[in-house]
Order: sequence, then structure tokens, then C-alpha cells
Amino acid sequence: MVIRERRRALVTGAGVRVGRVIAETLVRSGYDVAAHFHSSAEGAEAVVEAARAAGGTGIALRADLADPAAAAELVGGAAEGLGGLDLLVNSAAIFPRGRPEEVTLETWERVFAINVRAPFLCSRAAAERMTENGSIVNIADVAAFEGWATYAPYAATKAAVVSLTRSLALAWAPRIRVNAVAPGPVLLPPGSTEADRRRAVAHTVLGRLGTPGDVAQAVLYLDGAPFVTGEVVRVDGGEHLRRSEEA
Repeated sequence: MVIRERRRALVTGAGVRVGRVIAETLVRSGYDVAAHFHSSAEGAEAVVEAARAAGGTGIALRADLADPAAAAELVGGAAEGLGGLDLLVNSAAIFPRGRPEEVTLETWERVFAINVRAPFLCSRAAAERMTENGSIVNIADVAAFEGWATYAPYAATKAAVVSLTRSLALAWAPRIRVNAVAPGPVLLPPGSTEADRRRAVAHTVLGRLGTPGDVAQAVLYLDGAPFVTGEVVRVDGGEHLRRSEEA
């Protein structure tokens, strides 16, 4: 089996936060990258510039993943622009805050459309274009395994992403591996306070917050681990150990 020297990756949500760091890390690791964005064009273009400066290929692609037709168009544009596709990172997500009684039907449906339906449709479109050694990495969250009183729709979508990861890994083996990364406290939600930060640190066993770069390293590991599929790697500083101890 011949493996290209430069792997070709599409990262959704690559214009901001964790998605951008994943895309930039892939660029530094020798990947050609298609950086998807919805409204964060500046961040996606920065990824493109970094890819070109490194002697590779970078393209920025705008898509509203709330539109079910956008997924196939996005993946097709990435594969065309990069000359194929080896890795898909489903990172795009939204996380509106509010207690369950405040969640509207519109909000519920939009969160599921972007956080679950879009990764499924992007994965299916990517699977049609990948050959051997294809890899999909979904960005889940430790919320998939916990109860979050003010982020119930978001937590529910991340549990669905974990389940979807395992189902697709079974369906598409051995040609395509499907894994997930479940970050813990690596980047707190907008509006978080110093008290929120201290509380998050206290819940880890390593005694500190992580970084988006820690998530990106897990993505790199999973893409380069040929005997790993259907796995969910927690990047949480051991937070799950502390929570199990408290229970």
C-alpha cells in the first residue's frame, strides 16, 4: 500500500478555538489542510497562509453546516482542492448556554443539526472519497459522560457523537478508521470567570487546565494509529478519575 507523503485533511470549524489549533497543528505536521469556517474567515485564512508558507496546500471553505446540503458540498470542495482526502476532523460545534426549561425547540434542533447531523453527513461524504488508510476523528467532549445542567442539548449531542463514532467505525472497517477525542477543561466557554477556572482546575488530577494543543496532539495520534478504531480518547487531565472518586 502506497501512502502519500503529505496527508490531506479537512477540519470543520477551523477558523476559531480548538478547531483552528487542530488545523494549524496539522499544517505544522506536514498535512495539506482544507479549513472550513462559517463566520470566522480570518482564522481560516490564517491556516491557509500557514499551509502555503510551509510549502503545502491550504484552502478555506465557507459552509453553514446547519444546512444539510452543505456537508456534501464542503467535502467535495475539500477533496477537489486538495486532490483527495485522507483525514476528516469533525470539530465544528455550537454550545448555547441555558437551563433545560429555557431551551427552545429551535435551539434544540439547531444544536443537533450542527453538532450531530453535520458530522454524520460530512463523514458519509468523506467515506465515499477516501481510499485505504482513511481516518475520521470526531471532537466529542467529556460532557458526553457527565450531566451539565446549563448545557443539556450540547451534552446530549456529544453523547450522540460518541455513539456515532463507534457505529461508523464498525460500518466502515477496515478501509476507514473512526475515532473521537473527548476534551475536558482545555478551553473554557466564553464568559467563564476566574472562579470557573479554579473549579475546573480542582476537578483535574494534574492540577491544571489543558490547552487546545493537547487536543490537536490526540488527533495526530489517532490519525497515525493504524490499529485503533472506535476509540474515544479523553483529554481531560484525569478529570474523570476525580469525578469517579467523588462519586
